[in-house]
Amino acid sequence: MKKSSTTVLTLLTLCSSLLLGSASADDVVQQQAGGQINWSTGVISAYGYGVAPDDVPLVKQRLLARRAAQLDAYRNLAEMVRGVRVTSETVVEQMVTQSDTVKTSLEAMIKGAAMTADHYQNDIATVTMTMSMDGRFIQMIAPQAAKAGMGATAWYQAPVDWVLASTSNIRLPALTLFPQAMASDSTQQVLVIDNPNQLELVKNITQMLRAQPQQQVIAQLEQQIEFYESNSNFTGVLIDASQVGAFELATIPRIRNKNGDIIYPNSDDLADGNISRRPVSYDFDVGDAVRNSRIAVKPLIIPAEGIYKSRNSDLVISDQAVALLKSQQTLLKALGNAEVMIVVAR
Repeated sequence: MKKSSTTVLTLLTLCSSLLLGSASADDVVQQQAGGQINWSTGVISAYGYGVAPDDVPLVKQRLLARRAAQLDAYRNLAEMVRGVRVTSETVVEQMVTQSDTVKTSLEAMIKGAAMTADHYQNDIATVTMTMSMDGRFIQMIAPQAAKAGMGATAWYQAPVDWVLASTSNIRLPALTLFPQAMASDSTQQVLVIDNPNQLELVKNITQMLRAQPQQQVIAQLEQQIEFYESNSNFTGVLIDASQVGAFELATIPRIRNKNGDIIYPNSDDLADGNISRRPVSYDFDVGDAVRNSRIAVKPLIIPAEGIYKSRNSDLVISDQAVALLKSQQTLLKALGNAEVMIVVAR
């Protein structure tokens, strides 16, 4: 029995509606010819349709039509996955071409996709197959992404000088920490330096005290203490890129400083498998993102300043934001645990 083009068109419309029904209206969804990519949930969905040959018994038609629909969905899923952008410079297809291991792993994942919708009407079967971009997918592509130039940078290893970060008029350089009278007092508390970070910090404060009146420096330090205490204990990092229209969705986007150093994620994170799920999730709305369990209940919100050169999946943040990120263990832990979201423009 022949199926008319009108019937097939109706079927495709039905498939699209089934797919759209599985995603929240606020999810960041990228529509494709054969399905969609939900960048908020990290799920790729592909649909397929099939009909049975005319010469098979009626009792087998539904089964064969369903099988044909599955094969069509697998083809669509494979095509969509191969086009997924991993980084600014790389898509999955390039990794498959360069590595037989990636090719084999990807084929196994596609064959293991779950059927999440199954419909049969007017001798036409429609199915939806879904595959997660978390877990095995990330573990497969992350080492390849690390090899592709995502080198670790020393931004987090440098001595901590964040005290100076949010007061732009502070001049680097300083005084004697302990006036003679105070230093000779046996009851005076003594500062003991026991690591390189503390040494660098004390040097900076000493320079400040030499260059400025002591009370002014104390006021500035108190300001920084208050700033730190009111901006500590963060539970995640939210990059607001809603004003960056050129940003391009990717599985492993990069966060950089103005010099281009990669702040997150670095090659150690990726190569060592520290990030077993997607490094980021996406949302359209800051308010919704803040309530997301991935970064709730107190995320640090950082506005993106733009993309890095022509790398449209690499976002640049301010030096002040970088200083705050590297100053707090809770934020470093959040990055290591992939507790990161990016808000993008609609």
